[in-house]
Amino acid sequence: MQEHGGIRIGAVGRAQRDLLIEMYDRFEPLGTLGLPPRGEEPRREWIEGALSHRMNLAAFSPAGAAVGHCFLVPDKPGSAEMAIFVHQEFRRRGVATALVKAVLEWGGVEGLRRVWTLTGSDNTPALRLQEKFGFRLTNAEFYGIEMEIRLPLACAREMPLPACMV
Repeated sequence: MQEHGGIRIGAVGRAQRDLLIEMYDRFEPLGTLGLPPRGEEPRREWIEGALSHRMNLAAFSPAGAAVGHCFLVPDKPGSAEMAIFVHQEFRRRGVATALVKAVLEWGGVEGLRRVWTLTGSDNTPALRLQEKFGFRLTNAEFYGIEMEIRLPLACAREMPLPACMV
């Protein structure tokens, strides 16, 4: 696991499901672009679906609570959509930056060449974070902004797995 200001970043799977449920049950706002789902049962099903993907990271508070979640959903060979959520009490502390950095490194190691996001057009902090990492606008609709980043070929399968993923 990597540590960032007392927050630990590490790979998660079904064993950490209940920690993610606790985080998402207290998450605000629910339902921005439909995620995380507003209803309790659809939210649990969505968490299960998220955890079915290999590249899943979470941020944990010093007390061990999940405070952030970031994962990549492959959509075609060499490409994946990135989803990132940080609990409102832990925003603007570098948690999202640490999660995005780690998941992009992991994606590069796994051979991804393209990572894209769909973000609410009113979510200025998320859009700024993506731009900071080099994401570029690919599509702007009334409901959201699609951005993508091309990962360097040098990352693909030549680097060891980042320390937080082993």
